Amino acid sequence: MKKRIFFAGLLLTTVSVAHAQDKQVVDAIASSLNTTGLLTPKGQLEVEPSFSYAQNSSTRVSILGYSVLPAIVVGLIQAEDQDLATFTWGLGARYGLTDRVDIELRVPWVYRYDSYRFRDPNEPTSGSRTFTSNGGALGDVEAAVRYQFNLESAPFWIGGIRLKSDTGRSPFDEELNSIGYFKRPPTGSGSWSVEPSMTLIYPTDPAVLFGTAGYTYNFETTADRDLNGDDQTGDKVKLGDSIFLGMGMGFAVNNRLSYSLGINHRTVLKSKINGRNAPNSKMLQLDSLSVGFSLILTEKTTLNMNLQAGLTEDAPDVQVNFSLPITF
Repeated sequence: MKKRIFFAGLLLTTVSVAHAQDKQVVDAIASSLNTTGLLTPKGQLEVEPSFSYAQNSSTRVSILGYSVLPAIVVGLIQAEDQDLATFTWGLGARYGLTDRVDIELRVPWVYRYDSYRFRDPNEPTSGSRTFTSNGGALGDVEAAVRYQFNLESAPFWIGGIRLKSDTGRSPFDEELNSIGYFKRPPTGSGSWSVEPSMTLIYPTDPAVLFGTAGYTYNFETTADRDLNGDDQTGDKVKLGDSIFLGMGMGFAVNNRLSYSLGINHRTVLKSKINGRNAPNSKMLQLDSLSVGFSLILTEKTTLNMNLQAGLTEDAPDVQVNFSLPITF
């Protein structure tokens, strides 16, 4: 015998397995877009352990001098290879306050391994030097609240606001070595931020369409080390705000497995120091393509997996995410 199930605005005439499958498709897309999907039902608690790995490699050539001819440069030339790896273990919790409102808390622990290889191209290859920096610590703790505007008919609109703390090690406080690299890599952004967003969920058989957009505002912070080269601390730093967009779609393969495809874009504005654009600060364009899978393990447990590949120079080369939402 079938039963009617109401879940965060989706009224289903189905068995509980089909209900879990419908939620699974949405969560698969949301996971691949680094956001959350449907609201947690009223009075229900969902705990989500997660793990992610991000790799970013680049080659940079710095030229300090001037060009005499297009092919001749006079000055100091330094080539640098960067290989940055970040491992993040997280524990999140979501609770449904009402049919329209849920709250969320997420605590990450971050481990970074940064490797730099640099040399003067005029020197022999054996003259290259390598510097590595690694370490782990608490990351930036986040809290969020979300509200669903409509419950009866699709498309469903969900508004949210996320607050990020500065509990991680700040890049403005960590000490640099003589060549300008962190002795200990930072594990946080160094400032508080707030992020309002809007999410669209539109079920259309056999797919579910998903879109999200928002704005991240970073609050000004004070640096505990010299940033301007004047041997004085206390510089006022404001990281560049950012605008993000994401869209994707998900499909159910069977009553346990679904997959999703998505694309993410984020524009990061220039950072400022003491009210002026920071030296070498530039606008960043971060784009990535993602593919995700979601597998229902039990009625209360789902395994989400997704892979993101960077499409622009500034985006991480690759990022792999795993999460295991558990409902209580």
